[in-house]
Amino acid sequence: MRPSPTRHRLALVVALLGATLSAVTLIVHERLAGGGGYTSFCNFGGVVNCDAVLGSRYSTLLGIPVAGWGLAAFLVGAAAAVPGALGGRSGGLADLLLLGLASGSLGFALVLAVAMGSLRRVCLLCLGLDVTVAAWLITVAPLASGFEVNTGSGWWRRRAAARAMAAAGLVIAIAGGTWAAVRGPGAVTSVADVRARDPKFYQWYTRLPVRPIGELITADCHRKGEPDARVAIVEFSDFQCPYCVQAFRDLRDLVRTRSEVSLVFRHYPLDATCNVHVTRSLHPDACLAACAAECAGRQSRFWEYHDVLFENNEHLDRESLFRYARDMQLDLGAFRTCLDDPATRARIGEDVEAGKRAGITSTPTIFFNGRTIEGALEHLYYDYALIIEKHTEHGHGEGAS
Repeated sequence: MRPSPTRHRLALVVALLGATLSAVTLIVHERLAGGGGYTSFCNFGGVVNCDAVLGSRYSTLLGIPVAGWGLAAFLVGAAAAVPGALGGRSGGLADLLLLGLASGSLGFALVLAVAMGSLRRVCLLCLGLDVTVAAWLITVAPLASGFEVNTGSGWWRRRAAARAMAAAGLVIAIAGGTWAAVRGPGAVTSVADVRARDPKFYQWYTRLPVRPIGELITADCHRKGEPDARVAIVEFSDFQCPYCVQAFRDLRDLVRTRSEVSLVFRHYPLDATCNVHVTRSLHPDACLAACAAECAGRQSRFWEYHDVLFENNEHLDRESLFRYARDMQLDLGAFRTCLDDPATRARIGEDVEAGKRAGITSTPTIFFNGRTIEGALEHLYYDYALIIEKHTEHGHGEGAS
């Protein structure tokens, strides 16, 4: 029994939906590749972050955006579905092409799945495309029944050819997904390597404004690493900011693995209760959380408490802050007294004023040897920034100016 035009029409609709999603994904990819500062509509910070996936090394295959490959496959597949959708004979070259494309598109879906798993990020656009690919294959697979069993027919009309095409597509899909999982970006060790690998990033980064490190820090700032580290990072952040959570995880990994890096944390809560430079409280628990971190700092536990706050940044109410202090076995009496002390809030205000002088309007704002980065970078770009800074003489360390 030959498939009815209905199945071809469904295949056409799904292919056009896939082409639309691929086009949107491609636009986001290209805007991300155009330099820093762009944040897509599906970047919610933290785990749900399309930008981290579409801006990563997994986003291209053979120098072409993965979304571009997907767009081409869906458009060609849509064209192949048109004859059958208009009532033409099934089981010919068009259906053979459609079967191969639908099966092979699993490779496209696998690349996106590998990227999300490797980066520990969820891309909603990628998930949408994965679901569309699966729906497309389920819709198209029964078309194989429209091919002839008779060996006297042309090879392109034989059912064996349809099965072979579908199998070939699956093999390509599995091979492509496996290659995407194991391929590496190659060693990048010099500024020349960075410039060659990602000229747009290099151009954007090296044109960022630079502030003297001495204007950004004071002696009582919270610091990880040596004061005279080759690369000094100063972060102005907000514990309730979802984008700051992404920066926190990447910077924490950076400091853990690079002895030449120091990190200074300064508060800039987007909460009007302690930040006079914001008109409304975007993050109403941010000031209290910042005070709690300072109080943990008075008991020499700032960085540990800092990590707990970022890992639980959706639960920063007063009760939760005390629970975290209790779990860390802090002196709760001293913690409570400190939390209610106006001097603690004044200490947050000192960081806020320093941030204002540095021109900060959003969080996170990160200074790499004084170079101003607004927003969180994709993890790979922190490595690129370190390479550039280690070979740049515009100043570093606490006394740089």
